[in-house]
Formats: sequence, structure tokens, C-alpha cells
Amino acid sequence: MISDSNLAEMVPSALTGVTVGIGSQILLFGDKASVLIQCPFACDIDRVHTWGHGEDASTSTLLFDFLNLDVEEFSIDDFGVLTITFSTKMNLKIFPEKNGLESYVVSTRRDVFPILVW
Repeated sequence: MISDSNLAEMVPSALTGVTVGIGSQILLFGDKASVLIQCPFACDIDRVHTWGHGEDASTSTLLFDFLNLDVEEFSIDDFGVLTITFSTKMNLKIFPEKNGLESYVVSTRRDVFPILVW
């Protein structure tokens, strides 16, 4: 499991790109890190909550509102939920699926962390 110190390495950064593919979406954070998503995610923008899925390319437009925003914090809870808080107080939460497969993968300069939940 990824540690808080590994997540802290990713701050400060900005979401500089979103790559949309068949079966996944990738968030690019400057030259520091990336997060490959293959599971559900929730966007909280101005208190409006919307849901998407990393395997559904049509939901990638939900992520575009976060482009070029600075990240204030990355955090992960005991259930593997990754929360990305942006400087505008907008949040992106990534919820791993409990199927034993990779739900999302965090890549930093030091290592690659596949997140699996049973």
C-alpha cells in the first residue's frame, strides 16, 4: 500500500493532463506522478457530486474541470479511497472496486503502487 510520505512527494503539483483510453483513464501531474484509474470516481465541484468510471471513456469529461489546478493534498484512507484536494477546494475521490484486481495505480518518481482491494 502507498504511504503518506509517497503521497506527500506528489505535492505541490498540478493536474496537467488526462489521457483517455479503452478501459482506463490516466491523470498526469506535471512530471512528478500519474494515477491510472480503472474504477469508480466521484467529483465534488461547487458542492455538486458527479460519478464516473475509469473504464467508461464518456465520463472523462468530468475530469477536465480539474485540469491545470494545483493540488493541495493527496490522501488515502484505510479502505483504499484516494482523495485529491485541489487549491479551489474541489475534490476528486477514487473508489477501488473490491474484486482483487487493480482498481487504480499511483506512479511516483520512486515507485509504482497498484491498489488492489479484496
